[in-house]
Amino acid sequence: MSDQIFALFLGFGFIWVMMGVGGMVVLMRSQNQPLRFNQDGLLVFLPILLVFLIALSFGAVVLAKSG
Repeated sequence: MSDQIFALFLGFGFIWVMMGVGGMVVLMRSQNQPLRFNQDGLLVFLPILLVFLIALSFGAVVLAKSG
C-alpha cells in the first residue's frame, strides 16, 4: 500500500471518530444531559483507545518494513 493511500485511510478514520464523538455530544446535549466522565466511562474508553493505538502501530511498523 502506498503512503498516500495509507494517509487517506487514516484521515478518513480520524474523521469518522470525530463524527462519532460529535454525534454523541450532540445527542446528549439535545436531551439536556450533562456531559460527565467518570470511572465507568474510562473503563469503556481506554480498551477501545488501546486497541486502536495498537492497530495503528502495527500498521505503521508493517508499512515501514515493507517500504
